[in-house]
Amino acid sequence: MNIRQIALRILDEYEAGGKFINLALSTHLTDGLSREEKAALTALIYTSVERKLSYDYYICALSKRSEADIEPHTKNILRLGLCQILDMTSIPDFAAVNESVKLAKTPGEKSFVNGVLRAAVRQKNNMPMPSEEKNYRRFLSVKYSFPLSIVKHFDALYGREDTERLLSFFNSYKYTDISVNTLKISREDYRWKLIEEDRHVLVSISSPISLRLRGSVNPERLPGFEEGLFFVQDMASAISVGVLDPQEDSLIVDTCAAPGGKSLAAAVLSGGKAEIHSFDLHESKLSLIRSGAERLGLNNISVARRDATNPDPTLVGKADRVICDAPCSGLGVLGKKPDLRYKDLSNLEELNALQLEILTASSTYLKSGGYMVYSTCTLNPNENERIVDKFLSQNPSFELVPFEVDGLIAKGGMLTLLPHIQICDGFFIAKIRRK
Repeated sequence: MNIRQIALRILDEYEAGGKFINLALSTHLTDGLSREEKAALTALIYTSVERKLSYDYYICALSKRSEADIEPHTKNILRLGLCQILDMTSIPDFAAVNESVKLAKTPGEKSFVNGVLRAAVRQKNNMPMPSEEKNYRRFLSVKYSFPLSIVKHFDALYGREDTERLLSFFNSYKYTDISVNTLKISREDYRWKLIEEDRHVLVSISSPISLRLRGSVNPERLPGFEEGLFFVQDMASAISVGVLDPQEDSLIVDTCAAPGGKSLAAAVLSGGKAEIHSFDLHESKLSLIRSGAERLGLNNISVARRDATNPDPTLVGKADRVICDAPCSGLGVLGKKPDLRYKDLSNLEELNALQLEILTASSTYLKSGGYMVYSTCTLNPNENERIVDKFLSQNPSFELVPFEVDGLIAKGGMLTLLPHIQICDGFFIAKIRRK
């Protein structure tokens, strides 16, 4: 099978099975592909998923058919074709049309695909759009390919202008953040290693171990990967661990640790001398933490499977620091996980209850005077501020602690990092102390 055929198979399976797109890509179908072919396939699938709401609007407008009248398989062929015509300019239009028609099965399907894609080629610089004047939220939904519910959510929080900037950021700003293992090399020395490879590198002021590279980068192709000189971690995540202020010879518990970035950052920031216990509910994910610690040469991290709502009784009341990065809706990382944007946000009550339960259970690890960071990668007060407020109202022996991040002062002990302003993952951080 060629790349387009594989892409169609994966999209069909993704749409039918509801898998996350990264899991759908983990298939034997890609075994015979070269590195370059895999990269092209990944770009084709991720863009088709990220832009599918826009593509579906174009398909209906160009064909004069409703979505319900178009078979899912046909729709996926058209999404792949529109992706190549509108967003992958290295592919000639005629090739995108002809190769898409070959994917169709019946003469009728081939004719329909050909007609829609040829119309798209003719109108590629003036694609049909809903009226911005009549309904700007609907317009933004189609323009940036986000469900109307998410557009309304952000618009209610931040207003029209910032909502558009946020959606645009998610679709266009691509970067790779890494945290340097300063137990093996200084951040500055590693920065020069990257510069010697003609990499464009930015230094984070907000985190003493973070560096940023332009674009999406395969970390295994960076210098020092096997030697454990760095690990991939968004600056926002590194900032949250910095707010916790890990200390040498302290006991740190990470209650929802996988894939392990915060545990690794805590180990590095504590000079490799803290005792760190990394727990996660999913056994399959624990290997990510173990392999990361082994590659970086960190022998002060112990890893075990544990439900975050059920604390380890041997550690209750003993921790100097606790990391509680709760499961969330992921509204702050929609640029990196395009399939998350299509989640149903209408019923998060069950998730909110779990977040509060995990925060409450995590707090039992803290000793008197110890600090905990509660964090999420979402932009939703119901999962952030309101969870913390409810926890504090039920647990008067805890209090919020003011902190500062690169000039941003969290006087009330809570801070939200906005992607289009701080240029990082959308992230919520609350610093809590046991009195």
